[in-house]
Amino acid sequence: MARTPITAPTIPTTAGTAVTPAAAPVDGIAIPNNGRRALRVTNGGGTSINVTEKFGPAAQVDGVAPADRSVAVAAAATKWFGPWGGEYTQADDGSVHIDFSGVTSVTYEVVEFNAK
Repeated sequence: MARTPITAPTIPTTAGTAVTPAAAPVDGIAIPNNGRRALRVTNGGGTSINVTEKFGPAAQVDGVAPADRSVAVAAAATKWFGPWGGEYTQADDGSVHIDFSGVTSVTYEVVEFNAK
């Protein structure tokens, strides 16, 4: 799977920041994990989709790797995901990997919050 790497998340400011959602890619996205990023997914389609947050290899519960987290986003709904802890960080690229079960009329925006 060739995920879309997120290289320039939106950084909100007190002056207001324009939001430009992108179309969800079939192969998912890779969000570099710094603990300050969040994902907004809007499902503009007529049926529910699932957003899957993939656990990294360091995620363990009593020595067992947990199943990836899959969350439904209803038709015509918006949900926020993140920020993510280190258990979601992938060993190969240091990113959080996100998959979409459907991409028709689905958009996303990655936002980075910089606490001052």
